[in-house]
Amino acid sequence: MDLAHLLAFNIAIIGALASPGPAFLSVMRSSLTGGRRAGILCAIGLAVAVCVWSLLAIVGLTALFALVPWAYLALKIAGAGYLIWLAVSLWRNADKPVETGDGKGLSGFRLGLFVNLSNPKAVFFVAAIFATVFPEMPRGADAALILANHFVLEALWYSGCALIFASAPVRSAYMRAKAWLDRAAAAILGLLAVRIAS
Repeated sequence: MDLAHLLAFNIAIIGALASPGPAFLSVMRSSLTGGRRAGILCAIGLAVAVCVWSLLAIVGLTALFALVPWAYLALKIAGAGYLIWLAVSLWRNADKPVETGDGKGLSGFRLGLFVNLSNPKAVFFVAAIFATVFPEMPRGADAALILANHFVLEALWYSGCALIFASAPVRSAYMRAKAWLDRAAAAILGLLAVRIAS
């Protein structure tokens, strides 16, 4: 693997990160309600989960899903179900005052981890990047380097988002428009769940 391949991989990942989805919504929500620490823990959970999908793409989960399509379907339905549960919870609590905290505990991490693990399409996306960017599937030290690189990209991107959303002016604006914003986020999560399940 050379630097050009790694750079191409990073450009593809950054392009995907720039398009908001469930991961973005989860880090935004964690930061707004739990503050900077909760948002950064969510970012780390998101990064860990995406590295799990990357590792599975490297070891051939896409081939397994091709051989056993029902396993992929079951994973998609479970992932969509989790996102729908998040959306319904967000919608139901939209009018309630937000329970802000100091970000103690690992709830932000768990949210990030489960949100990214609930999207099995990520393994196909990452596998497609590998197939397009690298002349052959990375192995050994190259695979470890790519996984570490992917973790750092995801963690830095979403930690940056967390710092923005945890800032006092952004949190204050959210508190003023909470009901509307939470219902909009719930609707988006619901649509994303349908997309994942399809």
